[in-house]
Amino acid sequence: MNKFFSLFLCVFLCSAFAKAQLGFCSGQSGDAIFTEDFGQGITNGPALPASVTSYIYVNSGVQDGEYTISSNMQQLGSFWNAPDHTGNPNGKMLIVNADFNPGVFYQTPILGLCENTPYEFSSWVINVLSINNPCGTNEIPIQVRFEIWDSTDTNLLSDGVMSPRNSDTTPLWVKYGLTFTTAPGQNGCILKMINEGIGGCGNDLAIDDIEFKACGDITEVLNSANANFSSICENDPGTSIVLNAAASTNVFVTPAYQWQTSSDGINFMDIAGANAATYTTPVVTTTTFYRVKVAEDAINLNNSQCVNFSEIFEFREVVVGPAVPRSDPFVSCDGELVDLIVDLAPGLEAYWYDSATAGTLINSNSAEYTPTSAGTYYVETRDPLSGCVRPTRVPVVYIIENNPVVNNADFTICPTDMVVLDPQVPNGRYVWNTGATTPSISVGTEGTYTCEVFNDAGCSSIANFIVSEVELPVISSLDLIGEELRINLQTPGDYQFSIDGSQWTTRNTFDISTFLQVTARVRDRFGCDVITQEFLRIRIPKFFTPNADGFHDTFKIYGIDRFPGARLELYDRYGKLLQQINDLEEGWTGMYRNQPLPSNDYWYKLYYKEQLITGHVTLKR
Repeated sequence: MNKFFSLFLCVFLCSAFAKAQLGFCSGQSGDAIFTEDFGQGITNGPALPASVTSYIYVNSGVQDGEYTISSNMQQLGSFWNAPDHTGNPNGKMLIVNADFNPGVFYQTPILGLCENTPYEFSSWVINVLSINNPCGTNEIPIQVRFEIWDSTDTNLLSDGVMSPRNSDTTPLWVKYGLTFTTAPGQNGCILKMINEGIGGCGNDLAIDDIEFKACGDITEVLNSANANFSSICENDPGTSIVLNAAASTNVFVTPAYQWQTSSDGINFMDIAGANAATYTTPVVTTTTFYRVKVAEDAINLNNSQCVNFSEIFEFREVVVGPAVPRSDPFVSCDGELVDLIVDLAPGLEAYWYDSATAGTLINSNSAEYTPTSAGTYYVETRDPLSGCVRPTRVPVVYIIENNPVVNNADFTICPTDMVVLDPQVPNGRYVWNTGATTPSISVGTEGTYTCEVFNDAGCSSIANFIVSEVELPVISSLDLIGEELRINLQTPGDYQFSIDGSQWTTRNTFDISTFLQVTARVRDRFGCDVITQEFLRIRIPKFFTPNADGFHDTFKIYGIDRFPGARLELYDRYGKLLQQINDLEEGWTGMYRNQPLPSNDYWYKLYYKEQLITGHVTLKR
């Protein structure tokens, strides 16, 4: 059988249990005194004692006159593959293949019964033969007689036989039962299950969930108004109640009564001398519970297995709880409509008034009210079941407030600067989107910042701040066009330019016809930083090698011919003037007083008009 079909069959069986009545308790059944569900497990057995059955135990594949105890109903291929009735995992059942001769296949003594007490016996039975069995028209139906004998096995207390049952179209557990009454002095009985049919093809069954329960009347405790409760309101005077044990069935012939009382509805104690069908309570002022236990015989009233209990009657002191406002006070911010809402205990109703006492009813039976003006409103709570009203009304305060006026601002900052963001609302509660809760914050990164500011009334406004960071200029190139230097930027923007650091302009071109070198300067309009880059109109070598090889034999400044009048002074490391050269076209050969100077670093000063360029050059020999 596939998993899907097994699941379908299990679900179907759970809904397919039925109840066929030989005789069930017409009143109220108590807890089970005896149960037999044959256990659970994946192994068959154990075998029943010889006193319980005369059938032969087998571990599997039951044949006529044999039985097994198993969680597997399909002992033969013609049996259903279905679970037991109990529903436990791997629950077992008694599986019987009827003998060729009718007779008892199961009997057991039942002990611990109460004398002179009605009981209900029940058991679940299934025809295990599948509808697809090979018996055809020769199928023998199952039919079981149930008998209850006294403990001496001489007096038959009750019996009944089920109607013959052929195989069902689906596996179907059916409940059968008997009722009987024990005699005075009797505390046990014998259950017998008898096969009424013969063995052969069919007459195969399973038994599960055998139970014995005490049976009694369904009893309700009612007051003089035929109600199952009474109540008084808080601060009302106490009262005495006449209670009547009213049975809706007639299981007990001459019932005996014992009234009980409780303060919590859980733990009850007997009321001395209260043994009639009617009981008059003392004057009660607080919540008290009553019930009555009933038995067929007074001797059984102290045995919990022999009695039935009535439904509980509650005498209730109704204390109507107060309405609890969800806010204290309720606040309307900038004229927004607000619903006043109160929470109530289950079952209570709320009524709204404009005064603490008397006054005008302004809303009925509602936990909400929408006012149009500020003020204090009053809620009275009522218990419609008892008619009780809470003595005092709960005030609900409603005020109208304005949202705080906040400062919004945008800032542009330099990359290394900080800025203070301040909503400018004193004595508020502050919730910044950064997580801060201070009146102001200092930030140094660009972004959008918000602060929700709450005033004492709980009204709020959101201050918005946009912080932008200045993008510093980046010089992409310095181009000489004719005698003009053009400063080209990589970053477009609102920038200023200069070559002397004192005079600034928005133009990016400068006449540098009289300059050997200039420093191009760029700054943003906020003055965050000045970006500089040197521009030389001449090229001064870093070294020269006067070895007459035709390469770098002289220290010569390239482009100096465009600056007539320029002169060059050369010094040794100690600051001694070695030579002054006015004709820079010739350059310096590394000679001093017609003697070659050794390899070393030498310093120079290049003069042109009011400009001076200094540096050093390396002589290599």
